[in-house]
Amino acid sequence: MRHLSHSTYYRDRLTERDLCHDFPGDEILIDGLHAMQTHMWNNGVNIDIPILQVMNSAHFLAAYMFATTCSGDQMEYDALADISVGRDKQMFRVTMIVLAAMLKRTEGFRAKQCRNMLLENRDPDFEEGVTLYDRFLRSSEERFAEEDFLIDTHQQIQKLIAENEQLRHDKQQLEIRYRLMENQHNNQYNNCVIYNAPVYNTSNTTNNYYPQNIDVENNTACSEKDQASTTKNSQNNAADYMDILPIPRKGKYTEVRRYIEERCKFDDEFKTFVETHSRVELCMRLTDEFGWDVDDHHLGVNMNRNR
Repeated sequence: MRHLSHSTYYRDRLTERDLCHDFPGDEILIDGLHAMQTHMWNNGVNIDIPILQVMNSAHFLAAYMFATTCSGDQMEYDALADISVGRDKQMFRVTMIVLAAMLKRTEGFRAKQCRNMLLENRDPDFEEGVTLYDRFLRSSEERFAEEDFLIDTHQQIQKLIAENEQLRHDKQQLEIRYRLMENQHNNQYNNCVIYNAPVYNTSNTTNNYYPQNIDVENNTACSEKDQASTTKNSQNNAADYMDILPIPRKGKYTEVRRYIEERCKFDDEFKTFVETHSRVELCMRLTDEFGWDVDDHHLGVNMNRNR
């Protein structure tokens, strides 16, 4: 039983068809193994070659070689191959023979360097196996590139890149929400009305009293000055969001459309305005906030094109 995981550099294929689909050159190598198997049986050598296991192990070793620096230590790769095939000496030899055939047909200095290292100081039986297997390969013209053996590694890298981009996006959204909550908290704190406790006139026997700063006649809890301040702060909310979302560049209506979409995600007042007002009114508001003329026709064309 194999105890070495290939998953760091290579994903084991479950069928010979899967191998040939992902690595078209494997068809020749697999056919060669079948021919070698038949040759052994015809010559009284009772060996069953687990072709799928051998091919997966050879691919793992090739991916390991090309994804790392070829150390030049033959014992390192022999140990990996031995564990990979469950410490079966005969399958270890077959795996290394297949790997040597792969490297022989792979372009690049490192492939040649690693193949020479693998074949160095082998016994005559091993060298005879390399020569015999090469005779069973029906085409000597097939050539590989080192990148052909690294498709699983590249997929892992792409997956990690995608996960990293998602994490960066989530972090950006959290920062936006945090700054929004912070701005809203500051606005609420600045706009709050301080309620002064009622003052009792102990010299008067009446119980009629009113809190300070309350307009009794109009039954309102804030002065006209406070109301004006609140209105002004509401109008200045756009400036707060300019710190969170960059103002689109003049004439860049794709940026304007994305600005609207992003701001609607966390600015409920702006979202309500978009839903309850016409595009002309929206563009008038954005014109005031951006400082450049937002054309409703151009914005509409961009929105329709990206529905």
